[in-house]
Parts: sequence; C-alpha cells; structure tokens
Amino acid sequence: MADKLLEVKNLSVIYKTDEAIYRAVNNISFDVDERETLGLVGETGAGKTTTALSILQLLPGRTGRTTGGEILFRGEDLLNKTKAEMRKIRGAQISMIFQDPMTALNPIITVGDQIKESLEIHNDAGLSADALDKRVEELMEMVGIQARRKNEYPHQFSGGMKQRVVIALALACNPAFLIADEPTTALDVTIQAQVLRMMEDLKTQLGTSMIMITHDLGVVAQTCDKVAVMYAGEIVEKGRIEDIFSGDIHHPYTKGLFNSIPDLEVMARRLTPIDGLMPDPTDLPAGCKFHPRCTQCMDICRTEGPTVYISGQHQIACHLYGTAGGENHG
Repeated sequence: MADKLLEVKNLSVIYKTDEAIYRAVNNISFDVDERETLGLVGETGAGKTTTALSILQLLPGRTGRTTGGEILFRGEDLLNKTKAEMRKIRGAQISMIFQDPMTALNPIITVGDQIKESLEIHNDAGLSADALDKRVEELMEMVGIQARRKNEYPHQFSGGMKQRVVIALALACNPAFLIADEPTTALDVTIQAQVLRMMEDLKTQLGTSMIMITHDLGVVAQTCDKVAVMYAGEIVEKGRIEDIFSGDIHHPYTKGLFNSIPDLEVMARRLTPIDGLMPDPTDLPAGCKFHPRCTQCMDICRTEGPTVYISGQHQIACHLYGTAGGENHG
C-alpha cells in the first residue's frame, strides 16, 4: 500500500476583517500518496488556493487563519511548526507554482539569480558558487530554456517561458511535494499542452507528488491520479480518476462541470452552464451549499447538510444518494 505523504484532516480556514468573517474552507479532508497527483477542481472562489496556502502556511498574516484541523506532512502537523521550521520546509520539501508567472517573478532580478536564491537558502550540502551556477543552468535546461539566458530578466521572456522559469524555481531543491496553482491559466492552448507535458515528465523523472489546482477537467484527465471537487469551501466529491470520469453517479455540481466542457465529437450539443453564482462566503446557505443552484434540489437539501455516499474510494456529499453507505456531512 502506498505511503500517504500528505494528509489534510478536517481543515477549516477563515479570513477575518473588521466588516465580516469569510468562511473560505470548511472542514475538508483529503490525502496524497507518494508519487501521486491529486486534482483539486472547482470554480473561482471554491477555496482551492486558500487550501494550498494553508498547507504552506502562507495565509495573509492579518486576516487569514486556520480555525481547525490538521495538515500532516510525513506524519508531522505543519500547523504546529514555527515560522523558522516552515521556512526550511518551503522550497526544500514542499514547493508551489503560483498562478500568475507575471507576478511570481521579481522584474528587476535576473531569472538565474532568482533560481539561485532558492538554492542558496537551502544549501545544506554547502555547494560552492560555481556548483550553484551549474545547478541553475541544469534546471533551466531541464524545463526547456537555454542556460545562456540565465542572465536575462523576466520581461525578456514570453508568458510560456516565464511559466517554465517558475517551474524551475519550484523544482530547484527537488521537493517531495509540489502544489501547482492553475499553472496553465494564462497560457494559450498550444503552450498549455507543452507545459503540462513537461510537468508530467518532470514529475515522473523526480518522483514528485503533486496537487494540481484547476477549473479545467481536461487538465485533470491528463495529469491526475485522483480528484477532489470543491464547492463553497467544501469537498463535494472525491475519488480515483476513473471514479470521476467513468463512474455512473456524480454530485450535481460535478455533472455541471462536465456539461460545461465542449464535446468535439458532438458539435451540435450546446454547452450547459451552471446557473447562478458561488454563494457569499460571509453568508453561506443552510443545508447543502449547492442547493440554490441545483436542478435536483429537494426540501431536505435546504435545511440539512448532506450525507456522504461512499463506494470504495469514491465519496459524494449529496442527499440524492440517501444514507446507503453514508455518514453525516453536516
């Protein structure tokens, strides 16, 4: 049986301001095994990025806070780590590819020096300056950028090349765990395919585990071993990739996401968007959080949190499937 590298248990996160409390993540649980990729899927505002920032303890200091749960990495709870301990873990053991390469890179520092800085911070082996420079060149070549460009600045690179630099930066210290937050959102489809293929090759080469955060189920199908679908700060469905893409039953929200994907084999089929908007995190609805947008809503959905239907590793939080094999999710 594979070892669980990361376990998130009953995690809850809020953003607190003078005006309101935003309940961004509400009692979620999932795990990622060694050499496995989990797809974290959902619309903007579902809580995906907040979950990632919680793992790395990068929530905004004045407003963001974890209010419950555990984040176990190799059996140790990251929520109990000091700031100094987390600085040693970030980059070296857990790294993140941020959503926007345009803002993830410092515009006044060469890309080579930015990669080198990460290596210097975690230079436990005491490598010389020349050895660090050689490692920078190896990393750039590994992501498909000529090493001679290490002395150039971010503005001299295209969007796709910037994303490759950010990936090289994230992989600099060979982390065991990588969080990729919408790594292809700002790229055109051709470059998206190249970046995804490169990430998959690097994952295989380095043996890295990964969380792939995206709203694109097509990306999930290409890269992930299992999937967790998030809505309004909750995980409404999770399972192996075959459960989500080939299974017979799904959460209505997951069905809505699939219906929003173009089908090239059925050109006449119109896309079916999900009506309505994500609920206000300061005023979440009672019962199932999806019920105001659900075409299959029942009376119980408006008042009671859904039970969880469980079949093997496939779990669906929905009243449609009754209590068979289920547990209370409310």
